[in-house]
Amino acid sequence: MKILSFVGYHNCGKTTIIEQIIKALNGKYKIGYIKHDPKEHAIIDKENSDTQRILFLNNQSAILSGDIFVFYQKPKTVEDILDYFKDCELVILEGFKSMDFPKVKIGDIENITNVVYEYKNDISELVNFVIRYINGI
Repeated sequence: MKILSFVGYHNCGKTTIIEQIIKALNGKYKIGYIKHDPKEHAIIDKENSDTQRILFLNNQSAILSGDIFVFYQKPKTVEDILDYFKDCELVILEGFKSMDFPKVKIGDIENITNVVYEYKNDISELVNFVIRYINGI
């Protein structure tokens, strides 16, 4: 499993770029995705709903809604979470800029370590880099 963290300032286009990469590689590689959400905006249920209250009380819960399965478990580190993706060829992280994962730098973000690629507004070039990265070239 290869890991790439896409880092950049808020609203620099990280999610859009990741979406394009996943679409380009869909069906060719198994890709996992983990988003860093330090401000906790991505909580799935409505604030103070019955479900949210139970999810925050319990250490392990899940929601099945149509064909979407959401699993909640706490506490976890990103390294623990990566174990769920061990059958993936690539795990894309969005954020995690302070961690030591290989990074794709988007925009003019500063003081970032372990940058393996600087995005220069050419999605085709980035997709080609990701393919080479997955294949160890």
